[in-house]
Amino acid sequence: MTNRPVQNAIILVLTLVPTVAIALPPAQPRSFSIPVVDLSGETQRQTVVDRESGQYLGHPTTVLLEDNRTILAVYPKGHGRGDIVMKRSTDAGLTWSDRLPTPENWATSQETPTIHRVVDREGRKRLILFSGLYPVRMAVSENDGRDWTALEPIGDFGGIVAMASVERLANGDYMALFHDDGRFLRNGGQPTQFRVYKTISQDGGLTWGQPIAIAEHPEAHLCEPGLIRSPDGRQIAVLLRENSRKFNSFVIFSDDEGQTWSKPRELPAALTGDRHVGKYAPDGRLFITFRDTTHVSSSRGDWVGWVGTYDDIVAGREGQYRVRLMDNTKGADCAYPGLEVLPDDGTFIATTYGHWTRDEQPHIVSIRLKLSELDQRAAERRVALTDLYVSGNDGYHTYRIPSLLVTRKGTLLAFCEGRKGGRGDSGDIDLLVKRSADGGRTWSPQQVIWDDADNTCGNPCPVVDQQTGTIWLTMTWNHGQDKESQIMQNTSKNTRRVFVTHSEDDGLTWSAPRQITETTKRPEWRWYATGPGVGIQLERGPWRGRLLIPCDHSVVSPEDPTGYNSHVIFSDDRGQSWQLGGAIRPAVNECQVVELSDGTLLMNMRNYDRSATTRAVATSRDGGMTWSQVRHDPALVEPICQASLVRYDEATEQDRDWLLFSNPAHGESGIRRDMTVRLSRDGGKTWPVERLVWPGPAAYSSLAVLPNGVIACLFESGQASPYERIVLARFERRWLAGESLGP
Repeated sequence: MTNRPVQNAIILVLTLVPTVAIALPPAQPRSFSIPVVDLSGETQRQTVVDRESGQYLGHPTTVLLEDNRTILAVYPKGHGRGDIVMKRSTDAGLTWSDRLPTPENWATSQETPTIHRVVDREGRKRLILFSGLYPVRMAVSENDGRDWTALEPIGDFGGIVAMASVERLANGDYMALFHDDGRFLRNGGQPTQFRVYKTISQDGGLTWGQPIAIAEHPEAHLCEPGLIRSPDGRQIAVLLRENSRKFNSFVIFSDDEGQTWSKPRELPAALTGDRHVGKYAPDGRLFITFRDTTHVSSSRGDWVGWVGTYDDIVAGREGQYRVRLMDNTKGADCAYPGLEVLPDDGTFIATTYGHWTRDEQPHIVSIRLKLSELDQRAAERRVALTDLYVSGNDGYHTYRIPSLLVTRKGTLLAFCEGRKGGRGDSGDIDLLVKRSADGGRTWSPQQVIWDDADNTCGNPCPVVDQQTGTIWLTMTWNHGQDKESQIMQNTSKNTRRVFVTHSEDDGLTWSAPRQITETTKRPEWRWYATGPGVGIQLERGPWRGRLLIPCDHSVVSPEDPTGYNSHVIFSDDRGQSWQLGGAIRPAVNECQVVELSDGTLLMNMRNYDRSATTRAVATSRDGGMTWSQVRHDPALVEPICQASLVRYDEATEQDRDWLLFSNPAHGESGIRRDMTVRLSRDGGKTWPVERLVWPGPAAYSSLAVLPNGVIACLFESGQASPYERIVLARFERRWLAGESLGP
């Protein structure tokens, strides 16, 4: 297509329950969690359709004829504008003819050509080819592409990527879809509003009516529609490219053959891209191919595919998996694909252009695949999810506040609160643990570490003394009838108190809890919480060996009306005694801390400044006794919630400050969902890598790195609420970084 900020996205017509289609899923995340199967290096799947040294070949569309062997491909010699080239394959895309003769005025094409099969009411078959901008022109073949008419205007209107989709309607008419941004519809020349249009033919594609707008958005730039009909033919779904790049791609639906349309809504990140084209596999699943423009994706700018069901699109789900088809070596200049499927064996033949060879002009390639070849590979790349604590089971109404620790022996300990009376933060709450000796694959029954009758025992924050192997578990206590607000206002029956217990046998047994409130809480402090999460043992400088626990407290003052501050407590005598370190203020709360390679401590905190939904950070260079001023990290968005921060050290000196961070990265206050793990390679200065682990409701989390380098994330999640269960996710760093995991 022409070199401008407009392009097109294709339509999908698929079957679904109309009442389901009306439901609006929550706002979509900008990254995805489904696995990726990488085919980009599998050259045996690839066929070069056309290549010319020094010549740009781009933007193909294809059509499969009824013999299921013959495929015609058309594409321009240039970026959208240029001579239209046509080739034919008679063996389902395995080999291709030389360039076929075409009418002389096809050389005047201004825009990406598109080719479609139509059948009129008398059963006459024809092929039609469109060329867009102003005016939209069309050529016709009545003999399966052997002879063609010249390009002729179809009316006094223009458009971009015309016609992106053409579909036969129930009454025998044809509906064609395209878009325009105000420049070409009436040849106005000035961009105004992106709109998607339909035009109707009542004579088998020979003539077309005036265009009617079917979709627009006040902020999003909707374009490039494409169409595929549902198996029962009752609904049309249209996937739309979003060209402002502020949003994900969009979708609209029609239940009445295109007469009326739903409002545009965002698609999941896994379906975000340009010029979607979709077909059904024999098993009823969809394969949709497009250019990847996902906001956070390791294959951004490449040619990709998506596998899922129509119901996934309706419900706003991510789908089953993605496929990286080919590696585009220059920006995002690739992948306006044609797509065909062979009904006998389900082979998909996808054809498109791209910069497949570095520093060379783009050329046309097709790739072949079957979903049955990819399903197992996708399954092996999924994040392993294990339900550890399910609310309502084993005598507890709700499980909350996860904490995950790796012992010196490599055992995983998964702590949490077991809340008997409900989801609330007060009442009869016990502190629990489960153990895994095989890297999180299997787990022991849950064990009660602390049960103080009807009172509240919680906020687990353990740390391992690597010299002795002893596990120190700090916790907090309050009277079961006291709520946080009462403690904050000093109207409670009692106050928050700080306790510690320890295990010398790798978490099998635990000592009686011992109170340390006197040395770790100032008299004027009211609310208090250890962690939640994990503590650390310092490895560098004069404080080497110090056990350090991140905490928070409340103290109301004119300078800090929120009352929430963070602080640390520490032990320099192997956990025998605990002291109060430095405090951080204002408007910060639950926190986690890491030690960087130069001995600096980096504290990452829940932000109580409700005007900014980003994490707060501070640093210490004296072992946690004093802290810098609070600043906010704009890369770490949050809905005001707890988060996790741990080290992930690679073997080399250059990689000593790799950090992992997890939180519900929705970024809207009060909406806890989209558990996301991020990676920093520079001690938290930047966070270039992120991956969505769970796309639904999610809240508190705790990260750990196993001895073999596998990353584990224990987090609260559910389908309707984040507090339905506590789940363990396990994955490799390569998955997090979106790297290929091999064939």
